[in-house]
Amino acid sequence: MISLTTVRTGTVPEERARRTFEVAGGDFGGKLMVTRRTGRSVRAALEEALTDLPKGGTLYVDTRGVELMDYSFADEALGILASRVASGEYGERHLVLVEEDRDLLENVEASLMQRSLAMIRVDEVGAEPAIVGKVPDHLVDTLNAIYDAGSITNTALAAKLGLNNTACNNRATRLAKLGLIHRRTETAAPGGRQYAYERIA
Repeated sequence: MISLTTVRTGTVPEERARRTFEVAGGDFGGKLMVTRRTGRSVRAALEEALTDLPKGGTLYVDTRGVELMDYSFADEALGILASRVASGEYGERHLVLVEEDRDLLENVEASLMQRSLAMIRVDEVGAEPAIVGKVPDHLVDTLNAIYDAGSITNTALAAKLGLNNTACNNRATRLAKLGLIHRRTETAAPGGRQYAYERIA
């Protein structure tokens, strides 16, 4: 069964670029997304769209309109792509899955779970986000706090969660590496630097 943990939401920082890629609208097989070969073609197009985004940008992968997505396609197109995002291959760029059909997400969920990964999912751009995949409970609490705030410094987040700054940063770093939040460095008085975290959807 799909674990779609709902993430509470605050405001979305507007300065970051975003783009939507409609999977069913391409020349990849229309409404039937099956086989690894098709998955590789879609992933190549997604990678191009992702790398065209400026640093900090978000690519919304819209699978609405797809009627069938097998595991081979889901793993090749989305599982591998999510893995590469998590490894930092595309820099500070993010993926959000746009899909409202829970049944269609089963193979995406299976691929992400197999890889110990997760993605943010929305029914439509601007809608309330949820998690697809595998995120430990303590990280879900941290993710909720960041999404509640919209944007929050590590110090403020640590205070909100009752953690020390190092433990809080470790949790948020893991979420950033999964591609579920955006992490940036900002100036802190007097002349120091601190991390701040932002929701990506």
